[in-house]
Amino acid sequence: MEGPLPRYTDRREAPRDLRTADELAAHDYTRLGAPCAELALSDGTITPLYSTSEARRLKHDLWPRGRKLAVSGAPVEVAGTPIGASARVSNPGDTSAPAPGTKPRPGRRPPKGAAGQPLTSLRDPRAWLDDVFAEGFVVLDTETTGLGPRAEIIEIAALDHAGHVLMESKVWPRSGRVPAGATRVHGYTTADLRGSPTWPELLLELERQLDGRRVLAWNAPFDERMALQTSRLWSLAPRLPAFECAMRAYAQFRGVGVSMRLERAAQVERVLSAAQEHRSLADAQLVLAVLKRLAEARTASA
Repeated sequence: MEGPLPRYTDRREAPRDLRTADELAAHDYTRLGAPCAELALSDGTITPLYSTSEARRLKHDLWPRGRKLAVSGAPVEVAGTPIGASARVSNPGDTSAPAPGTKPRPGRRPPKGAAGQPLTSLRDPRAWLDDVFAEGFVVLDTETTGLGPRAEIIEIAALDHAGHVLMESKVWPRSGRVPAGATRVHGYTTADLRGSPTWPELLLELERQLDGRRVLAWNAPFDERMALQTSRLWSLAPRLPAFECAMRAYAQFRGVGVSMRLERAAQVERVLSAAQEHRSLADAQLVLAVLKRLAEARTASA
């Protein structure tokens, strides 16, 4: 049986992601999902607070997440298993066996969400693009020690839609090693990471930077899984918004099938001047450049 919802008496104490029904309706969000918390007003009225991320997902028919967002200490789940428990997290959207450390390569099967469910289509990718640029967003990218259930993040970068860097850092892995296969992809060795902060040292700042914001990533289920999985390895329960998939949106906007690798999309959009670096900040900047090119195309066709 679930306990009572968190209650706030000061609106400033509530997470930025939480909004009242009227506030969400003002932004054309009418499907809200279940309340996540309550706000006690000065006149004694109790007003439900809803997750903006969930309302956004319901509005655009985004993919199922396979996990619950943490609110005020509530447990986070990956594929139905709480963080800290033993769980094998499925590899999203991969039909081959790529080298450790590289992002899963799109195959013939549809990409899958964190719980292994097929991703559903955006109801209107052009409306989605309009919304993300109107509201603002963060692009996030990671490099990892591999793809499996024990892989973890060794570099992370996040920048806003204007290109300002919000976070960029190498990460010392809990395992204390980087497999050679991963090094062949992104170039990082164990020695390169010595002296870097650990994931627990970075997570609080990451949560602060992402709180209440739309988070986009290329092949988002992978980066989201890695953030949750790395947290699980450190026995942490992160408070992160759901990630939205720029790769999926790009494929639907351009009508190029299920998915496309970032490097190829950047080549098509003519925003790639050299080979993809497989470094978090450079890749995040590349995703932003691709999205901006889509926005320019959208404006030109309007």
